[in-house]
Formats: sequence, structure tokens, C-alpha cells
Amino acid sequence: MVSSTPVPHGQWSRIILGRVLSGIRVLDLSRVIAGPYCATLMADLGADVVKLERPGRGDDLRAWRGGDGMSAAFAAVNRGKRGIAVELQHPEGARLAFDLARRADVVIENFLPGVAAKLGLGYEAVRAVTPRVVYASVSGFGQTGPYARRPGYNTIAQGMSGLMGLTGMPGHPPTRVGGSVSDLAAAFCAFGAVNAALVHRFRTGAGQHLDVNLLASTLSLLPDPVAQYFDTGVRPRRMGNRNANLTPAEAYPTRDGMIQVVMMNPDQYERFCTALGDATLASDPRFATNDARLIHYDDFRARVETALAGATTAEWLERFERASIAAGPVYELDEVFADAQVKHLEVIAEVEQPGYGTARMLNFPVRASVTPAAIRRPAPLLGEHTAEILGEIGVAPAEIERLAATGAIALAPPAKN
Repeated sequence: MVSSTPVPHGQWSRIILGRVLSGIRVLDLSRVIAGPYCATLMADLGADVVKLERPGRGDDLRAWRGGDGMSAAFAAVNRGKRGIAVELQHPEGARLAFDLARRADVVIENFLPGVAAKLGLGYEAVRAVTPRVVYASVSGFGQTGPYARRPGYNTIAQGMSGLMGLTGMPGHPPTRVGGSVSDLAAAFCAFGAVNAALVHRFRTGAGQHLDVNLLASTLSLLPDPVAQYFDTGVRPRRMGNRNANLTPAEAYPTRDGMIQVVMMNPDQYERFCTALGDATLASDPRFATNDARLIHYDDFRARVETALAGATTAEWLERFERASIAAGPVYELDEVFADAQVKHLEVIAEVEQPGYGTARMLNFPVRASVTPAAIRRPAPLLGEHTAEILGEIGVAPAEIERLAATGAIALAPPAKN
């Protein structure tokens, strides 16, 4: 446990070298993706993360795609944690959970606002005994306001933030963005806010309450269209693969696939035309400037598509690279991981996951020269570390057995032969 007293400047190096969050204890009371993934990123950086789940079923993510207590998604979103199963509706279970919370440096929860307080686990209750606690509440719409008590999920936040309204082909309805982007936006916002709050605590000894929600986190992905809307007062239109302000800056079909091409200045455009083998594009007054190309967009796109259809994506990538033009292939997800740069970045980790087998998952996305992240353990089985964790806070083995018999906790499942 890190001390609540401010850290003298000369001691910083001893804290940040190696596992940068070593010594930080995190109690993860959250479920599904947003809160749990924030806690997992902290585990990757060395924090001791304890995931608390209800006995019997645990986190709903365990059952995704028919998982028998362990799914690929749960393994990816909860790696690096220890697990304890506690029934919060049981008075003794709630007491144990509070004992864990008051010992934690960080608490992460994503109950509907007000529920944690009713369980005796709210920020004010924890702060009263642990003023240094960094307490992150992750919800759909925030802890206050007219929608605070509404449940919120990824697709709801996508719709209400305007992200879906910006996504899709012209003339077609708004389209959901693939992946749980609102959950992940909230996870990364919470991750940054928690670590900033820990820095503040190291300096002052004071904790704080962090209100993270999917709606505002999703809006934070849209600074440029929001700024443009307030600048012009014009609602952005769905543009499909187009960029509303630049062209060429979109995906085009090639002989065997699609390619993204983006350029930002006239010099790049001239090189693009030369690489394309259609030098007259640069001199044609309809296409000579970006503004002119936007006005004559359909004619310009037709010329580019005709040229690009004459060669494969790989051939165009080679030509554009020689011309210093930004370009990249458009992959289906199953093609991504064969790419040479993706392999080089080591974005995929393999983890031997009990209850599942070898799980392949995304790695921590940032490389650090001094404090590298690492996956140090698989995701926990339901209640896998209940006895271990309770023993660490002074609960005797006989008492642990009694608590299990009352249903206040659940112990690790028996090993399968």
C-alpha cells in the first residue's frame, strides 16, 4: 500500500522504476467492459487489482458467446487481476467488501448512481475512513442530472453522443460504430483520470471522487466535428468514407481490395497525381485545389477510382510510399494480424487462461522504455482468490469456511481433471 503522505521529490525514482503502479491496490467492483478494462490497464502497469464479483454467476461478460464461466472477452478485459466472490446483499458480504474498499488506494465501480451508497460502499462512506482513496464511478450518464438513474450501454451512448449520427453512408440511417467504442472511451478516460488523481494524492495526500460516464467520454472522441458544428451552425452530414473537408482523403477500391489515401497540402497532391499516372489531374482547374476538388467531387472521385482499379492494393501502396504519400490498406479484422507492422508492434499477447485455454488478446497499447507494461496473470476464475484475499486482511481460515457456508462468499471452484 502506498502511503497517503506526500512523496518527497527524491523518492519518485524508486516508485516509478520497474512496475510503475507497483504497490497500488485497486478494488474493482465493476462489470462488463468500461470499469473492468480501466482496472486491467492498471494491472498491466503493476497494480494489485482485486475483482469482486457476485457468487454463482459473476460478471455477465463471463457468459458471452456461451462461455462456461470463462469467455474470451472476459479473459481479455479482466487479465492481470485476482478474483473474490462476495454477496453484497448479504450483511457479512457487504462488511467484507467495505473492509477491502477501505484498504484500497483505488476503488472502481459502475453501479447505477446511488446503489453503491445503499450497499454501504459509496464514496462518502469509504472516504470517511480512507480520505486518500481515489474512487472512480463509471456510469452511463454521470452521477447527477436528469438521466443519472438510467442504465446506459455502448450503443446508447453512441446514439446519444451523435457518433452514430456522423457514421454511415449518405442518405442512409445512422450506423453503429463497430466495437464497444463508448465503453472503451470511458475506460481510457477513467484510466487517465485515476492516474492523474494518484499523482495529486502523491503530492498532497488527498484522494477524490471521479465521475466518468459513457456519454461524455464518447463525445470526447469528437472534438473536431463538434468544434466545426459550433463554428458554422450547420449539422454535419453522414459522409460514408469521405472526409468533409479534404479530398483525396478516403477509401478507394483497387483491383483486389480497398486503400485509404490521405493528403494535406498541394505538394502532396502533385506527387499523388504523378504516382497515379494521371498528371493532368494536377493541372485540370476543376481539381487543382482542394476547394475545387470538393466542388467537383464526383468527377474527381471517378477519375481516381478509374486509375486505382488498374492495380492491386499492394502495388499502389508501394507506389505511394515511394512518393511519400500517406496510404494504407483497408483490412477486414481477420487480415489485420498478418500485417508486418502490426506484428512488429506486438499488439497481441497469448495468455494461458484457466477455464479456456490459450487466449489471444490485445496487449497494452503503449511501449515504455523504463516502465513497460506486462500481463502478469490470467483473468481469475470466479472466486479463485477468495480465501487468499480474505486471509490477507486477517480473516481466519475457519471464519472463511463459515462465511462460505452462509453464502456471504464463494470459494474457488474445484480444479477440473
